[in-house]
Amino acid sequence: MHRRTFLRGTGALALSGGIAGCSGLLGSTEPPARKAWLFEDVAVDDTQMTIDIDSNPRVESRKEPTQNAGIVGMVSAGLPIGVARGAKGKGARGSGGYKNAPSHHRHGRWAIWHGSGHRSWRDDHEDELRTYPATIATLGVAYLGSDAAYEQDPPGPGPGNVSWDRTWENVSDGATKTVDLSEISPAGNVREGWYRVGTELNAENTGLDFEWQSVDFEVDKELGTEVDKAWYVAPRV
Repeated sequence: MHRRTFLRGTGALALSGGIAGCSGLLGSTEPPARKAWLFEDVAVDDTQMTIDIDSNPRVESRKEPTQNAGIVGMVSAGLPIGVARGAKGKGARGSGGYKNAPSHHRHGRWAIWHGSGHRSWRDDHEDELRTYPATIATLGVAYLGSDAAYEQDPPGPGPGNVSWDRTWENVSDGATKTVDLSEISPAGNVREGWYRVGTELNAENTGLDFEWQSVDFEVDKELGTEVDKAWYVAPRV
């Protein structure tokens, strides 16, 4: 069984807000999904899922450090790094479904929720965007349900309506976590359908809470328990 990677590289979540071939959407007034750099690699090999955390997790935000954090706290945390450049969907996260969703092609095709063309939005709001070091306060893995159930009612990026099967607190930068999917499935059989790797993010000494963002992916036994589809699910920046 070959290891199937669906996220990889320090920029794996540094996603473009544009949608190739859909120039009519470039004038969107809605902000796009935020960018983040959280994983070096997330992969499935037979029943084993491996999550390699980035050695320098970061997240894009328009939030400003609170006054209570103070200048000393901002300096000690090294925040912000600098300017970042460059509600549930209907059915499969939008009326267009997975096939028509904006996507990231660096390591296979996976779709971006809230990814429709935002190039002009980013141009207009460039001076508001910052990239902050992020701390992974909680890392969770959950089985979300069958393909039909997920298509009907996919959960948003927050922890609501998600019952975590495995969690880790205060995950260290550069850590590796492994999950045997058969251990969170009945009778030791890996369930087909959708799984989520979710992250709760914050930043120390800033008074900021970056909340949750996730990656959802489908396991199809006909593909040898490999990843079929994947969605990047993050709040709008």
